[in-house]
Amino acid sequence: MAVGFMLISIFLIQHSLATVVLNEEIHDPRCKSVEYGPDLPSASIIIIFTNEAWSSLLRTIYSVLNRSPVHLLKEIILVDDFSDKEHLKHKLDYYIRTRLPSKVHLLRLPQRSGLIRARLAGAKMASADVLVFLDSHCEVTEFWLEPLLQRIKESRTSVLMPIIDVISDESMEYMYSKGAKDFFQIGGFTWSGHFTWISIPPEEEARRGSSINPTRSPTMAGGLFAVERNFFWEIGSYDKDMDVWGGENLEMSFRVWMCGGSLEIIPCSRVGHIFRSFHPYTFPGGKDTHGINTVRLVEVWLDEYKRLFYLHRPDLLMVDFGNITERLEFRKKRKCKNFKWYLQNIYPQLFIPDENVQAYGRVRNNHMCLDTLQRHGKDAQYNLGIFSCNEQAVTTQFFSLTAAGELRHEDMCAEVLNYGADNVPMHVVMYQCHGKKGNQFWEILKSGEIVAKYSGLCLDSSDLQPGDDITASVCDGRRSQLWIWDNYIK
Repeated sequence: MAVGFMLISIFLIQHSLATVVLNEEIHDPRCKSVEYGPDLPSASIIIIFTNEAWSSLLRTIYSVLNRSPVHLLKEIILVDDFSDKEHLKHKLDYYIRTRLPSKVHLLRLPQRSGLIRARLAGAKMASADVLVFLDSHCEVTEFWLEPLLQRIKESRTSVLMPIIDVISDESMEYMYSKGAKDFFQIGGFTWSGHFTWISIPPEEEARRGSSINPTRSPTMAGGLFAVERNFFWEIGSYDKDMDVWGGENLEMSFRVWMCGGSLEIIPCSRVGHIFRSFHPYTFPGGKDTHGINTVRLVEVWLDEYKRLFYLHRPDLLMVDFGNITERLEFRKKRKCKNFKWYLQNIYPQLFIPDENVQAYGRVRNNHMCLDTLQRHGKDAQYNLGIFSCNEQAVTTQFFSLTAAGELRHEDMCAEVLNYGADNVPMHVVMYQCHGKKGNQFWEILKSGEIVAKYSGLCLDSSDLQPGDDITASVCDGRRSQLWIWDNYIK
């Protein structure tokens, strides 16, 4: 182990990587008191890469070697998904052969296969009790592996994730919140088919008892997780007919929960990950693999709720998503639960935009529609905008007026924060829904106005251009205050 630390020290100096300072503890202090059994299962670490940067790849490998107990780390399997960068050819072969221990193996795929099939190839090669999948731009921390293996020893049908910390894609610094070591979020999803982070609901806070206990998560981010090797195949591994990347994390999430397993975050396991603002590689043929893959999972797992996906992604209604017979047969043979059960039991806090509502879809005034202007999901709050109406209700223009009177987009509700001066238009701000009416209470009048009851102001598109922030002003029945929804519920 001392030799390993010497190697990583040389490596960090050579490549100027800003790694985490480990004498500053990043874990919840209660993790120190947890004891792990002497007979934990062994682990195969599977790392997929395509044209990964040399420094990022080696940082991942060395952190695993130096921060994993030798007797638990059976092997590291590197799967090269047909990289064409020179540094990942003979140089990498030579480095592995002369600098790394024999437990590091390299599998080169003969053609570009994509993340999903590459991971399947790595899983088939693995021989340890537990499969641990990592992205190739990570850094594991001290005691990252033991909590995962301990939990799988206790519950072999649990699919586990560490807390995922951020590594800066500019400075390569390992970043974390020093004042909130016990804070983290769990996984959710949007009806447009994208993963999102959500807060832990009060019911789960109460069930888990302690902030370091396994915490149930409706979905997984997909890049970093551990699973008992035999259970991985029993639960359906991956949909091998999904292309390249995208949607596989939600497909696995729904499948695991609906077919007898569970997803959990293990708070005492922490791994840093470089979140890049762009895709570092291309998609063969320029296909929307995320969209097509998501259609496959929607057609297999969402039952009648697939209507909500297509309401948000009508562009994918006629896409060729291939043959799903094998996946449907798996679901039937495994006697998996339906998606309504998943929503009621695993993700009851998820907002269903066409249930318990007064109206939903596009909110139109003449040729302009309410629009998030791509601000949703980026900030804790944002100004609601207006834009030219799309032909169909795409995600940015899909809103609901709930039975409780919320003007809502996913988990965000509209408020008019400042008011008082007559004839002065006010901005409308989207905040996290609080469910207490008050400044998030709206009403649709029969004449078409949408009124903020707290202030008495009406949504108003007067003098606005596409891309402007929507305003609220004194109600006077002018045409710019008369709105039409795509769908009304009587």
